[in-house]
Amino acid sequence: MRFHLATSLAVLSDLPGTIVFGQPRGVPTSGIGPGDGGSEVDQFDSAGYLVRARRVAQLSQREMADHVGVAQSTLGGYEAGARKVPAHLLDAILAIAGLRLAVVDASGRVVEPFSADAVRDNAGRRFPAHLEVQPPDRLPREALRAPRYDRRPPKAWYHLRGSHEVDTTGPDRLDHPTQLELAARQRSLRTAGARRLKALREERAASTDRAQEGEGHGD
Repeated sequence: MRFHLATSLAVLSDLPGTIVFGQPRGVPTSGIGPGDGGSEVDQFDSAGYLVRARRVAQLSQREMADHVGVAQSTLGGYEAGARKVPAHLLDAILAIAGLRLAVVDASGRVVEPFSADAVRDNAGRRFPAHLEVQPPDRLPREALRAPRYDRRPPKAWYHLRGSHEVDTTGPDRLDHPTQLELAARQRSLRTAGARRLKALREERAASTDRAQEGEGHGD
């Protein structure tokens, strides 16, 4: 998935007050901004958005600086482009104005950050982010061919690039599962297994009853 560096205010109709980060280069912006038809934005203008936030919030430079706990001269340097504004400070200033940053793909859909709760291996390390991760019950072929009994059962499996065992196409491919999602999946599998076992037992009991009835009629 590619991300292009550009921004606009309130581009997405269902996300009012959102600064969209990732709009394709040269796409006209809409919402709050100069001109009557929007303007083309080629790079992220953090200094301009700091001033925009103050305009929206109707705060002076000194008032905004007091709100976020920095000196007025520091904020002035950021707004003048003399300093690079830290991401956390930009986020705080935008929030005061009721705005927020969002990353979107080329189609304009919001892309969420990678989950901090994504499943990890037995050593507590993340699985490779660029590879596909599957639940532990979906064993890959190599694990079936050569099982390892000298290791703890894995919390999940990952597949190398080019594997034919997972579908990596399309914009809706899944993220790595989280621990909660895997726990819910295990509960669901156990419940389904218990139901199948119960149904099998009931079918065997019914079959035995039918057999016994047949023997009784034969006598």
